[in-house]
Amino acid sequence: MSTRTVAVDFGSGTIDIDVPADSVVVEFEDPPLLKDPEAAVRQALAEPYDSAPLRERAKPGMTVAIGFDDITRPALPPQTILPIVVEELFACGINERDILFINASSNHRKNTPAELAAHLGPEIYARFGPLGQIINHDCTDQSELTYFGVTDGGRVVEMNRRFVEADLMIYQGNVFPQPFKAYTGTGVAIGLASTKSIASHHSFHAIPSSNKKKSSVTDRAKRSVKVEMTEYLDAALGREVFYINAVTGIGGKLAGVYAGSAKGVKPPAWEFADKIFNKPVPQADVMIVGIPESYSYGNADDTLIAAVGACVPPRFSPKAPVLREGGVVIAMTCSRGVVNTETHPSYQDVIDLYGRYFSVRDMVDHEDEFNNRADYRHKYTHGFAYPPLHGFWIIYELESTLQRASSVIMAGVPNPEPFRTLGLQVARDFEAAWKMALKTVGKDPVTVVAPTFHTKPKIKFCVDE
Repeated sequence: MSTRTVAVDFGSGTIDIDVPADSVVVEFEDPPLLKDPEAAVRQALAEPYDSAPLRERAKPGMTVAIGFDDITRPALPPQTILPIVVEELFACGINERDILFINASSNHRKNTPAELAAHLGPEIYARFGPLGQIINHDCTDQSELTYFGVTDGGRVVEMNRRFVEADLMIYQGNVFPQPFKAYTGTGVAIGLASTKSIASHHSFHAIPSSNKKKSSVTDRAKRSVKVEMTEYLDAALGREVFYINAVTGIGGKLAGVYAGSAKGVKPPAWEFADKIFNKPVPQADVMIVGIPESYSYGNADDTLIAAVGACVPPRFSPKAPVLREGGVVIAMTCSRGVVNTETHPSYQDVIDLYGRYFSVRDMVDHEDEFNNRADYRHKYTHGFAYPPLHGFWIIYELESTLQRASSVIMAGVPNPEPFRTLGLQVARDFEAAWKMALKTVGKDPVTVVAPTFHTKPKIKFCVDE
């Protein structure tokens, strides 16, 4: 077999693997970046989509709440955008003491003061941090949440109280690829929601069924949870959030800026995002993914974080699935399969619970039990740990790939046992994993390699239907 050498992410560095010469190697490449990002931000605020300009919406004496994506998103956008937003607010007569920044951490862990300072930059943090005007969202504290009701689709709308009570609501977000056709961006409905609200679309309702893969993808693509929840919230409040969203390249450098209402910014931002994140690929018999040292939810030494790093990429398929039915995923990782109970207190218990059932749907009955565990709650509230149910969402994310693939192989792991518990196969190195894959898919498999899926902006694998 003729081969080529590809360097893929592997722990703190990369590892060279020899793949078939005709393999499709696909990764994000920077689009043309904004030459003057600050000027682009000012123009977006002055000429928003489906909204009055920010200077017309802000009035003297108003209270202002500014939500922003947490540290799982790049720091350069908030450091570029938020100082300009504050400058605009001051020009409109808004008092410094009437501006509150809320870290939209959703069902992630709260961020430490040092992390928030690094994320927001000194201009914002040094001015508002000492005043107590930069806070973390808490998805479990009922005193800090406002309940609005349930949408026709069964989504609970319960949001951060201090955000929705402000006279002017602003949200700074990022347009990043999500599974299927979706992107992030209009983040209030997720980032500032309660656990109950998040559970209404992250729980078993959102798990693709192995018997209805095609219809599941189609239905979810047609019915946007965010649109449904955002429209419900707007109607309940009688006013809309003013969004300013960035589309970014490598390192968070700005490629586009879009401001306005949720329904106004989505079409142009998503159209632009499709152009830079969608990558044409064939449907793969074998998909190879590099797993770096850390990403998204923390260090990939963690069993669940490494597992989701292997299983999530095939879900980024806006058209036909990138992995054929019965295909094989090979994830290159040196993860030891250990769980840090200080930062992810429920993860190991969730893994143990998973081992008791044949399907993740059977785990749903335990969500309330875990969510009300005092030890998990305390570490989330006071110890900057992930909240109790986050491990459930991670397990649920594994399901569709585990059902579609004949095997997901973790290649390079020094400790096989934790991954076998999750239904994953293990191999000492890539060569061993490749031999295992060929026994399933046969000779000359169509191979797609995503060497930097987790270290560069994520891409979407576009397979013609």
